[in-house]
Amino acid sequence: KDEDLWAFLIYDVSENQRLTRQLWWALSGVVILFSLLSLGIGLWSSRRVMKPVSDLAQRLVSVSEETPHPRLSQSFVDDEVGQLAAALDDYAERLHHLVERDREFNADVSHELRTPLAVISGATELLLAQQDLPDKTRVRLLRIARAARQSTDITTALLHLVRAERGTHEDSQAHNVREVAEKLVKLHEPLLENKALKLRIEETDRVSVIAPESVISVAVGNLVANAVRYTPSGEIVIVVGNGCVRVEDTGPGIPEEELDHVFDRHFRGQGATGKGAGLGLAIVKRLCELYGWSIRFSNRERGGLRAELRFFES
Repeated sequence: KDEDLWAFLIYDVSENQRLTRQLWWALSGVVILFSLLSLGIGLWSSRRVMKPVSDLAQRLVSVSEETPHPRLSQSFVDDEVGQLAAALDDYAERLHHLVERDREFNADVSHELRTPLAVISGATELLLAQQDLPDKTRVRLLRIARAARQSTDITTALLHLVRAERGTHEDSQAHNVREVAEKLVKLHEPLLENKALKLRIEETDRVSVIAPESVISVAVGNLVANAVRYTPSGEIVIVVGNGCVRVEDTGPGIPEEELDHVFDRHFRGQGATGKGAGLGLAIVKRLCELYGWSIRFSNRERGGLRAELRFFES
């Protein structure tokens, strides 16, 4: 080997680099293309598979209390979704029959109770008409008359509620809320005899409501009864005006954490006295939903509770 002789091998790699880049871009394009194609096929397949379920969900959402429940299974083939629709149909039918039986029972009970209550009220009025009644007997008869009146109003209101839920809501004439409040004051006055408590009415303007008098009496009467029950002393004011009636008392109020539960069935506040099932405000809330009224409770800044029953916006 000659030490002065050198050999060099020259190879141009630019062409290989160009081919490598082209291959890389081609493979990337193929991967992206197949990914997009797979995504499209997956979306199309999933929508095709889930379309019956989506249709079933939309049909369920469109069902309301005012419209009869359609047979869902008639719109689907006999597959898994069709079997689910048939099961929902069976459940809805059983639920419908259960609700109808409950409504029929409530209507029958309310209707049947009206006759004995009318007999009690009539007999009490005849006895009270006697001039030679002892004072103790008269007081007891007045208590019976008040209880019969309250029971009659509640029974009539429940009967209206059942009829309205059946779609046979009766047209009612307008009633003056002030006149209903005056009757309620007379009804609750005997409950104030052993309390340093006053019950009065303030009217800023006339409020007339198109609804059965018994319904208005039950709604406002429950607010007054709650105020009497929770207020040991002071004053209860029934404010009529501005399209609503407010019952304001000087009692202890309601803890903020309990305000959201006052309309719950069987709920009774911490300061409740006397007997009660905790259903009064739940009934009032249902009547408000039926007639489009609104009701809310709030604590007064100077102490006490304010219950506002709004019939309409003035």
